[in-house]
Formats: sequence, structure tokens, C-alpha cells
Amino acid sequence: MAIRQVNGRYYVYFTWKKHRIETVTAAKSMAEAKRIEKDVKSAFRVYRFDNLDTAALEFVVKTFENKGWALPLELHRSEPRQEMTLIDIVKEFLKADQKHRAERNIYCVDRLVEHFGEAFPLKEIKVAQIKEYQRTRQQKVANGTVNRELAVLSSILRVQVEHENIDFNPCLLVKRLPSNQRDSYLSREDFDNLLDHSGWIRDLLVVLYYTGMRFNEVVNLRWEMYKPDRRMLILPSDMTKEGKNPNKTKLRPKRIPLRKEVVDLLERLRTADGKNVVKAVGLVLGYCGKFTDRDGMYEGKPIDRFMIRKCWARAIRLAGISGLQLRDFRHTWKTNAQRSGMDPAVRNLILGHSGQRSVEDRYIRVSDQELLKSVDAMSFDHGWTELDLVEES
Repeated sequence: MAIRQVNGRYYVYFTWKKHRIETVTAAKSMAEAKRIEKDVKSAFRVYRFDNLDTAALEFVVKTFENKGWALPLELHRSEPRQEMTLIDIVKEFLKADQKHRAERNIYCVDRLVEHFGEAFPLKEIKVAQIKEYQRTRQQKVANGTVNRELAVLSSILRVQVEHENIDFNPCLLVKRLPSNQRDSYLSREDFDNLLDHSGWIRDLLVVLYYTGMRFNEVVNLRWEMYKPDRRMLILPSDMTKEGKNPNKTKLRPKRIPLRKEVVDLLERLRTADGKNVVKAVGLVLGYCGKFTDRDGMYEGKPIDRFMIRKCWARAIRLAGISGLQLRDFRHTWKTNAQRSGMDPAVRNLILGHSGQRSVEDRYIRVSDQELLKSVDAMSFDHGWTELDLVEES
């Protein structure tokens, strides 16, 4: 082996298995070149290259590439990994679990992408950036909305922690904002007025008002869940919010007792095709507006919040109750139940909550008859409309 210097660069050349090798090194001095020469000589003798330092390893790789030889396994250069961006980790989040593709999660993802941008690097999502997002959004929407959006961001980053792309979830160091409790009530008179202007979403509003169910529970109702002999809706636990709580391992199906107003509505829908035809399967409520074959709309299409937004906005404007939100129906039902003297344990069982129930609630088994008796005794005129007006965009 020998070393020669050409234009300030040091070349090591030698013969190995009758092959003449001459390769430039990264050495900055003769002493460094001699050290590389010594290490390389030993490595070629035993044909092991995994213990070489960076400079000697670079020499060996160049030698193999110049000769067109296949690199030993320990010398294979891994392809440089493309830097992950926000849109990349969002896609992984949505693929990880079907539940991640819920409508409200998609809404939150859209807001995150609007703020950070699709190309925002994963490694740049730090505590300071998250707090800045929190401050910016707090100026536009309610605290609860900001908390929900950051909860989705935390879930997105948790997937990356599981994939070992990051070591820590920075959202864990960001405090949640104090929630703004929305205390709203819709009077019976205003509800009746709203129905007069509700168009094709009338049936949806009736079910929301008289049952206290969540919007997603109502629009996903199927005829298989309707039990007319029991005057009940039986919802599988996996379609309720409390059933989706990862901390709950086993839940009974949710029972929704039905008042006469809802039973009459369901029976009318069930026999809409004729007295001799009774629907037994399929969605209970689907799209029935006037726009069909337009923007993918068709009669019977599953309903989501996006589809009803124009009809809902028109209804509350004409009824003179702008600011009313769909979730206010659930608040109103709970208020009516409380003011009608309903047992709190029965009320909580009907409403269902994703958080932890009290010890008392967990050990009470309420019969169908008790549930039906409680809703039949409810009254729905307990004052005038009160709205907690909070802008959410």
C-alpha cells in the first residue's frame, strides 16, 4: 500500500486479490491519510468493514462503487428518509383507525392544515408552535373548540410516537383551555315555529328534541334498532359516544325510550310506501331535499352536518332564533327532564355520557317501564328561549 498527494488531496493505492485499487481519501494531512491506510488495509484483509470510522468507511464505499462491486451487507447505504410533513402524519392518522375519520375529526384536521400548512415539518411541531396555534384559534372560536382541535393534533402525534418517528408528544405539555359551558334552552313555542320553517330536516329535529339523542346517533339510526313492542330504540354501544370511549371495555346497548311524538313519526316513516309494506332494515332518516343528482345528492343518502347546513341556517333565520345550534336540543331535553322532576339517574342513563358515571348510576338497573314512565311524564314548556351566543367558525 502507498499514499500519494495530488493537488492537496491524498490517494491511497494498493493491490487486493490482483485488483489495483486507487481511491481518494477525505484526509486533511499525511498523518490522517496513514491512519486511513492502516484501517483500510486491516479491513480488506479480513473483509469486515463494520468497525471503520467515517473517513475509512467513506474510502471503502467509494472503492466498491468505482469498481462496480456489490457492497457488502454492512456497507449498504440506506436511502435518505424523506422528511415527514403535517399532511403525511394526517394521512397516517386517518388510516390507523376508522374512528379517526369521524366528521368532527376531519373538521379539526382541516383547521390544523389551514394554520400550519400541508408542508409543515413534523419535527417543527413543538410546544411553542402549538401554544401559538392555541392563542390564534382562541381569538376566533370557543375554548371547547380549540381544546377539541388540539386533542385531534395530540392523537395525530401519538400515532407518530407509536411509529417511533418522534420521541415525545409535545401536546402533553400544553394545558387545556377552561371550557365555556354553553347553557342554552329552546322554548316549546320557538321549537314549533322552527318546525314550520325546517323543510326536509323536520323529522330529524323532532327526534332530536323529544329524545335528547346526539346528532350522529339520530342520523345513523337504522330500522333494526327500532323496537315498537318495547317502544324503544336500542343503540349498539359502538355507535354511541360513550361506547367509543377507549377506557370503557364493555357497555350494554343504549336504550332510548320513545314518547308518542316520536313513535308516531317512526310509524309514519315505516309505512310510507304503503300500509302493506313495513320497513325493517336500512336507515331511518336519509336525505329527502329537493336537490337530487346534484353534487352527489340523492334521496336516502346518509345525512351529515355539511348536508343540512343551508337548510338549518334558513330555518333558524326565518324562526328568528339565529345562534341556535343542534347541540342545544340536547341541552333543552336535559333541562326539560330536570324541570319535570325526572330522577337524575334515569335522566343520565337516557342521555348517556362518555365520561365516568357516579357510583350510584353504575349500580342502578332501570327497567324499560321506568324509562317509559319518566319520558311520558315530561313536559316541554319551561320558560322562554335562552341562547349562549358563541361564534364558531
